[in-house]
Amino acid sequence: MKVRFVKSNVTFEWDNSHECLLEAGEAAGLDLPFGCRSGNCTGCQLPLLRGQVSYIRETGAQPDPGCCLTCSSVPVTDVELDG
Repeated sequence: MKVRFVKSNVTFEWDNSHECLLEAGEAAGLDLPFGCRSGNCTGCQLPLLRGQVSYIRETGAQPDPGCCLTCSSVPVTDVELDG
């Protein structure tokens, strides 16, 4: 699956070597926003422009409609994030 951060113009193949989208983006050299890294705030929230994600843990915070918490999610399809 392809993961694309639109504003940063960075695209990479998701290979399950990272726990979540936040860690994968950081490994790709991106400086992404975050807070608690456990899904209890919305500091890592990014608009999900295309595709679907799944959550790897129960989160204490709920993302805004059309967004995802990158610290707690992984792609289930190709995704485009506004980051």
